[in-house]
Amino acid sequence: MSQVTSERASERDLGLTTRFIGRRIHRYGSVASTNAVCWELAARGEPEGTVVLADEQTGGRGRSGRTWDSPAGMGIWVSILLSPGLPVDRVAPLSVVTAISVADALRTITGVEIGVKWPNDLVAGGRKLGGVLVESGETVGDPVESAVVGIGIDVAQDEDDFPPELRGRATSIRILTGATPDRDALLAAILTQFEEDYRRYVTGGFPAMRERWRTLSTTLGGSIEVESGGERRSGKVVDISDGGALVIEAEGRREEIWHGDVTLTPDP
Repeated sequence: MSQVTSERASERDLGLTTRFIGRRIHRYGSVASTNAVCWELAARGEPEGTVVLADEQTGGRGRSGRTWDSPAGMGIWVSILLSPGLPVDRVAPLSVVTAISVADALRTITGVEIGVKWPNDLVAGGRKLGGVLVESGETVGDPVESAVVGIGIDVAQDEDDFPPELRGRATSIRILTGATPDRDALLAAILTQFEEDYRRYVTGGFPAMRERWRTLSTTLGGSIEVESGGERRSGKVVDISDGGALVIEAEGRREEIWHGDVTLTPDP
């Protein structure tokens, strides 16, 4: 079943000068999930760099099967189709790469100090501003032929616009700055920065992004608890690995964390 409620497709309507990201942009009024629509378009043969943009998602997805609140006219709900040709273990860190890229673009446009909470959250003022969801498709051999990067950013919400369970935990650019920026201008900046960083990552791997992560990270140097697969681990975040794993240290031993939910904890 199609995920689309209404559509208006257009090409390069954000004034982009990118090489391939956003050369084809599909705008929708309302969809269940931009990621799901992006996969539908991929099955029809849409090229790498195709962008799916919706004013509203009725079934937006977050990590670990969570829902993502995506009300009409309030945010940037967008997905990007990629053909990375990378090994499977290099696709998952694209969530970290994308978060770095989006944070830098938003900082430049808004002037807000936006940080990255490993692996995929955008945070500002101690609250969550947005997130990233990377999904990969079937592989032929080792390289991943298709992947979709979903990005959600809260832009225009006031406090009362968030569901009760998110108030005090989520924030928006409007709350942070007192103004509501043009969403297309924000998106154009994000897509332009992302193309540059995506190409940098494909060519140079995560080491090409490490210093920027260190600058933007809200977890580096802090004590955390990680929950993954029903198991809890804790330690101090000391670095990020060449592959994009979080490196924690506890009782003199270092461990790489590849996935999980991270919670900051008071220093012991």
